[in-house]
Amino acid sequence: MTMQNTRAVVETEHGKLEKFSNNTGLRQGDALSTLLFNLVLEGIIRKLDTRGNISTKLTQPCAYADDLVIIARAPNALNKMFLTLEKEA
Repeated sequence: MTMQNTRAVVETEHGKLEKFSNNTGLRQGDALSTLLFNLVLEGIIRKLDTRGNISTKLTQPCAYADDLVIIARAPNALNKMFLTLEKEA
């Protein structure tokens, strides 16, 4: 219900892209899958350099519940962080 009639937008260094609708909603799995996801995600985040904030470095991972956002000041830094996350996962 909370996903009905919602719209999202992606923001890049060149501005915001066109808004799009979320038509499919979120699919939730077994209650155990969330726990396992969070345990794995915590292990991955602990291996990353999370000291400081985006004003003092090129990338900053932000994790909350079952979401992960990577904030980056340069496309190559974003790519490097993504590849690191993918490798650790």
